[in-house]
Amino acid sequence: MALVESFSGIRGIYDKDLTESISVKYAHSYLTFLRKKTEKNNPTIVIGMDTRPSGVKLSDAIMGILDCNFIDVGIAPTPAVEFAVRHFDADGGIIITASHNEPYWNGFKFLSSDGGILNEKEMNLVINGSRHLQNFHKIQERRIVEKNKETIEKYKEFIYSIIGKENIARIKESRQKIVLDPNGGAGIIAKKFLEDIGVEVIGVNMQYGEFNRAVEPTEDSLIYLKNIIDENKADFAAGFDCDADRVEILLKNGQLLSGNYILALIADDTLSGANNPERQIVVVNDATSNVVRDVVKKFGARIKEVEVGETNVVQEIYKSKAIVGGEGSSGGAIMPPSRCRDGILTLLAVLSITAKKDKKLIDIVEELPKYYTLRKKIEFDSKKHDSIKKYLKDYYSKKGFEIGETGGIKGGLKIITAKNSFVWFRASKTEGNVFRIISDSDKKGEAEGLIEEAVKVFEKIK
Repeated sequence: MALVESFSGIRGIYDKDLTESISVKYAHSYLTFLRKKTEKNNPTIVIGMDTRPSGVKLSDAIMGILDCNFIDVGIAPTPAVEFAVRHFDADGGIIITASHNEPYWNGFKFLSSDGGILNEKEMNLVINGSRHLQNFHKIQERRIVEKNKETIEKYKEFIYSIIGKENIARIKESRQKIVLDPNGGAGIIAKKFLEDIGVEVIGVNMQYGEFNRAVEPTEDSLIYLKNIIDENKADFAAGFDCDADRVEILLKNGQLLSGNYILALIADDTLSGANNPERQIVVVNDATSNVVRDVVKKFGARIKEVEVGETNVVQEIYKSKAIVGGEGSSGGAIMPPSRCRDGILTLLAVLSITAKKDKKLIDIVEELPKYYTLRKKIEFDSKKHDSIKKYLKDYYSKKGFEIGETGGIKGGLKIITAKNSFVWFRASKTEGNVFRIISDSDKKGEAEGLIEEAVKVFEKIK
């Protein structure tokens, strides 16, 4: 498995594809990029990580050789590290994480001065620059300051402020009870955040770096929490990935409330409280279920689709002054002034909605339009990528379906087969040699038929 390089960051298997020497090359290229961008010889970089066993080694390697000032925030959720860049007025940031990949993976997200991840053009400069490094500068002036405690506390205040004092008070009064499973990841801090506002939390897998399920929160990896919900008479369970930028919710009946429905709930709540909702914009990626589209249309608001990727959604949110956005295909809303997908903030928003409506989450979900979203991941030969995409486009065009594309040949391919149905293809940019296929429809049989056909067609040509 080779290194995975994309605008989402760098990922690889630690000590195989991603060694300390390779990591330092990416970090040094990023420093060179920052120096040119800021016109500073000694910029300040925030550095933080999730709980993977290789995180400390990579952090030490980078801070041991880069000639710049570091603000070390230690173990912290990705959204907290991004917040820290703004809070400390830093020039950039490095997050050591492989997000939802398994613990033997690691990687990097490189940040702008606003805390958001670099855009595609900037990330390409960093990637290309790493290939041409000859010698590193000798360290002449460097300062390392540790700021974990301040970062976590100020990040908590920041996400509370987005939810709002009135809604925080409602959460306190509602006395809700949930099961929380951060799976030994950086999201462990969410337990205290929740308890501080009156939520009773049954914590599961609360030891840093102890991974007792698959890192990616899915129905399969979280279903065991149903028994814990039942035993404790909790309202629902929430599971994070390793850096807590995404959250998935398991309802009392064992059903996974997908990121699509979480985003739909938050869009509904945000638009219902907005002045002139018909003038508002919601930004989603092109793999997001039509359940979000239907909610947005209910208010007469507009929906804008962009290519998959947090940076694409964030850029469009701020460009179009959207009220909210997110990637339904990976749980976590993006709620300005935050500039990233945030699992903990998303969970707080859901608790605010249940408190405001004074209803159980499982009942609120029933009020939303019903859609069926199915997913498949298929391994393929990356050398055949372009020919596969062209074949798929031709195949579905001949059937008379509307074709949508984002991001060019390397981006998403969306085939709209009916008013409320689509099938979507895209090569993963976080997992090497993997194609993702998603079908979505308001009819279960239609969603099943679309995914079955898509897999058959793909298997013939991969």
